[in-house]
Amino acid sequence: MTEQELEEKSEFNIRLLKNSAKWMSIFAAICIGAIYLFWLFWSLKHDAAFIQILYEHLAAVIGIPGAIITAFVLVSALEQVSGPIEFEGLGFKFKGASGPIVLWVLVFLAIISGIKILW
Repeated sequence: MTEQELEEKSEFNIRLLKNSAKWMSIFAAICIGAIYLFWLFWSLKHDAAFIQILYEHLAAVIGIPGAIITAFVLVSALEQVSGPIEFEGLGFKFKGASGPIVLWVLVFLAIISGIKILW
């Protein structure tokens, strides 16, 4: 194999590994959400104290974990579809790992604000 073929093969393997890791993290987030919902429904049948807490703090018990998972899945899917997330705002430039982190925080805060306004 020539040096160029080895380089192309290694780049392909790196892209494959990155894509696999992203999709596995999205799948893991969905599984965590499913486990959370299972625990929630199980607790509704078997724990009377939990039902009282659920009625008093529904937005916190269901809304915040749902916002966390939704924000993560949205940012991960966006990054998977459009490539690395880079943007500028308020005089800052976000590149590399900081782009998805800042975008996740913004999406999470937007969802939480919507829950707060509507609740």
